[in-house]
Amino acid sequence: MGRRKKSSKKTSDFFHKACENESPGKSNSDETKVVEQKGKNHLILESTIDVYARLKLPLVQSTHHRTLGDKENDDEDILELDFWPRFVFASNLCLVCMEGSQVTCEFCSMVSYCSDEHKKQDWPKHRNLCKVLTEVCVSGGGLSLLPELTPDEYRVYRLKLIEIVECSLGRPLELWEKEIILYSRVCRSCRLFSKMLRSCSTCEIELHCDNHDGRHEEWCREFQVFRRVLLMQYENGYVDPEIPDTLQKNPLRLPDNFDSLMARLYDNSTYYRSMDCYTYCSLSHISTIPLTALYSMQISCQNWETVDTFVIHVIGAEFQFECIHLHVWEKFFLHLIPNLKRLRLMFVGPELRLPTVPLNLLAAVKICTACKSFDRHVNVSFHPGKFYHDFCRSKQFVKPNLVCLFNPGLYRQTGFEGRDTWPETIREFCKTGVPVCITSYTKHEIPREMTRIKSIADAKTILEPRRNPYASIKPDRNFVSDDTAPLIYKNYYLAIVRGKS
Repeated sequence: MGRRKKSSKKTSDFFHKACENESPGKSNSDETKVVEQKGKNHLILESTIDVYARLKLPLVQSTHHRTLGDKENDDEDILELDFWPRFVFASNLCLVCMEGSQVTCEFCSMVSYCSDEHKKQDWPKHRNLCKVLTEVCVSGGGLSLLPELTPDEYRVYRLKLIEIVECSLGRPLELWEKEIILYSRVCRSCRLFSKMLRSCSTCEIELHCDNHDGRHEEWCREFQVFRRVLLMQYENGYVDPEIPDTLQKNPLRLPDNFDSLMARLYDNSTYYRSMDCYTYCSLSHISTIPLTALYSMQISCQNWETVDTFVIHVIGAEFQFECIHLHVWEKFFLHLIPNLKRLRLMFVGPELRLPTVPLNLLAAVKICTACKSFDRHVNVSFHPGKFYHDFCRSKQFVKPNLVCLFNPGLYRQTGFEGRDTWPETIREFCKTGVPVCITSYTKHEIPREMTRIKSIADAKTILEPRRNPYASIKPDRNFVSDDTAPLIYKNYYLAIVRGKS
């Protein structure tokens, strides 16, 4: 469960075909419509096949194929890191198969199963933890105190409960075991712990007591996606969506809509139209970093259509999010901006932990034949274990054209190792005088990020906080501010500032 597969180095089996840029014609499908983009001469195909319309679709089959042009690339080594996702606990999904639950454990009442058969099957694994959960959280009254706590106290208390359970159990809890306490079987509205809770009949995730079942409607569709993603991830592991691979003759300005862009780039193909919910969420998750950066570039850099070299600094980078899908940058930068010859990506952060593989392989980005013929490159460098303000004073520093901070939590003053290291970094990235893109998980966080920046440095706003059209649509549960939003999304809100030089 959640074990990491062995990393492998192998030659790519796939060649991404270079396509000519053609304006899409009108489709006879009811699922799409053509709209003219304001002030532009080209048309954008606007899709109405959003993630909710894909909930019941089966896992899409990849249509990757090889062409004769592949042969010249067969001698290139690329690094393929293969992971299996860890098990994710959801209080109202079966602990064995992730289907909707019908019965709960009669002792702790904190885990559930789709049938008595699965409950019996899981008992040998659950027994020891069950005993401690029952003693600490149920018999000991730990969960009975939850309704009396403020949201902040509730968060701290759950962390304390985890410590107590680990101490009683005599070992650290696995991540999914911690989730039993972090996201307990309690009423979402009043946090009542009871065996009589009822689940939403549609999403089957959210639980409510008899007195509270009216606050769930605004989140039900998101929880339907969350449930479907969990099930398909559990059954299939990570999916590898085909990234649209269309070379543009002219610079393509991104629309304010992820669905519209994908429909255009996929040319409304069968693969795109039949893409299931999980693959579609994964596509947005893989794409959100380069597309958010490109969208910010187009808003804040006047010469984005003609620039031939562009340098991006990613501050506070984490390998598993910002650095693991480097090949996507070519598809969304070099292929959509024909004049761009060299994209330079510099990832910096004290929590940037790199796999133990040769650095030249880790930083290698395979370039398609068409880009090679025009001598185009994506150059990547990693600067692990460094604060940005220290990096700016090092020999490796190259002045950026754009600085990106993805979900940084600048407003939190207990950052890396419990220290507030952001003030120096904020002063440094404002000192560069270039646009700085900041994203957040929720609507409530982004104003606090802006306030923190402006309290430390003299900065002007280029883009006021707004919903990011290129946010990930793969939902995750929210622990930090679950009283305002039970689910969060990477890069959900976006703002852009520039230091006044």
